[in-house]
Amino acid sequence: MHQNNGQIPVDGGHHGSGHRQGQHHQQQNKQQRTGRRLLVLRHGERIDFTFNQDQQSWVHKAFDANGKYSRFNINMPRSVPARKDGPAGFLLDTPLTEMGYLQAKITGRALRDAGVKVSHIYCSSALRCVQTTVGILKGMNNCSQLINVEPGLFEWGAWCRPKRPKWMDMDEFQRLGYPINLHYQPVVSPEMITPSEKLGEYYNRSFDVVKRILANHKQVDDGVILLVAHGASLETCTRQLTGQQPRETPEFFSILHRTPYLACAQAVEEAGSSKWAVAESPILPFQHQQNAAYDWRLLITEIQ
Repeated sequence: MHQNNGQIPVDGGHHGSGHRQGQHHQQQNKQQRTGRRLLVLRHGERIDFTFNQDQQSWVHKAFDANGKYSRFNINMPRSVPARKDGPAGFLLDTPLTEMGYLQAKITGRALRDAGVKVSHIYCSSALRCVQTTVGILKGMNNCSQLINVEPGLFEWGAWCRPKRPKWMDMDEFQRLGYPINLHYQPVVSPEMITPSEKLGEYYNRSFDVVKRILANHKQVDDGVILLVAHGASLETCTRQLTGQQPRETPEFFSILHRTPYLACAQAVEEAGSSKWAVAESPILPFQHQQNAAYDWRLLITEIQ
């Protein structure tokens, strides 16, 4: 029996090279079958949903008559951004809690650990979404990526009661040290989002924004496009993209109520075609238990 002792036979040199070339082409084809990926994440825990009580806003408790902020729970940020419209601006445009920002950083770390290389980042104009995006970048150890703030990624206009929020300006974000792309031209102007928006119109707005974003990043090597928006965005930014029709209202709310903070949805493009499909998230789910405020006076209270 002929043995080559680990050496390539003279008459097999060409065959070996061809074999390696074949493997290379197979690897290329495998890569080509994987097109662009769209990740859609919900923002982190928000102050208003956490601390509003009995129809009383946290803003009225945390700010004095002179506009000075004092937190009344350690899950509230130690400071809040200065904004042109003052504390009243937070009534409709809430910041994150401390846990919300931590959720964002943990999610960014999970993306980094999973080897996800984000090529482009877009987020809703809502403060909670901008802060979530900043936290995700922090968790990814990504200091160079700029955030494209897109009003068209904002939630359903029908929820804008009594009116659409007045969002912070890009220069305000920049003064906070947030890495904002000041040259980005939004797809949708804020004035286009109104309380009269129908659910179908919200779906269409979300889809239009996604189509425009994808049109700006057509190459396969554009890789992963990250959208940080709202609970409903995981549905509305992927539903029509993957060839489905918008859901009816009951189905829509059923999906929404099962979408927690920092939920992550992924849509994957079939390379060489215009087809997209929903796929498993590249990171594990994020789950933790609720933690209510403790009242020390329980220890001096007679329990009946």
